[in-house]
Amino acid sequence: MTGLKSLFAAASLLLAMSANAADLKGIGMFETLDKPWFATALYVQDNYGEQQTEQDASQGSDSASAIPERLEFKVVEDKISQRRFRQLWLDVLAVVQDQRLLQSGDMDEFLGAVKGSLKQNDHLVLKQEDDYVSLTINYHEHARLSRDFLASLVDVLIARIAPIPELKHGLMGTLPRDELRGIQRAFDKGEPSLHRISQTSRWLRIKDVEVSQRLASSEPSV
Repeated sequence: MTGLKSLFAAASLLLAMSANAADLKGIGMFETLDKPWFATALYVQDNYGEQQTEQDASQGSDSASAIPERLEFKVVEDKISQRRFRQLWLDVLAVVQDQRLLQSGDMDEFLGAVKGSLKQNDHLVLKQEDDYVSLTINYHEHARLSRDFLASLVDVLIARIAPIPELKHGLMGTLPRDELRGIQRAFDKGEPSLHRISQTSRWLRIKDVEVSQRLASSEPSV
């Protein structure tokens, strides 16, 4: 237990230092039919989304001039089943005209990293690294996605015609101040317990088994 506490403290410190290295652009609620699922925070560098080219502005585009640093999700619902998590994202991407992100292997990897139900205060983070995007779930890395995945996903969420308009305005920091503070409180309300961190870390073992099974099935029979 002491080891888990040390891990939790170290992970929290690293996340805090990383978050301070980037700017909080905005925070919004990922919701469908007025039902909130995730409080979502976007951290950026170089004033992401504030500096548009003349062409972007003339076209009314929300495309940004820098790459987002982190996109964080804090579960605010009591429970989100594995199936519901997948369906939420499929529903969001279904209304997007450009389907390349939905059809990418990265999206399958992202959705497939969740091996069970998510619970309140679970913390998912997509972080831009030099050559890939890291997906952590409750402070453990569960997947490495291609370098452009985070930027592509954020572009979808803040597009001119966004799949969740309220989320877009939150991530861009254009919601009323009181509403932004309320979402920030929901985001900061709780952290995953040490027991919960241990539970979700076991999903990595499931992933290892699935990879072994795929490799075994692809091997030619003798």
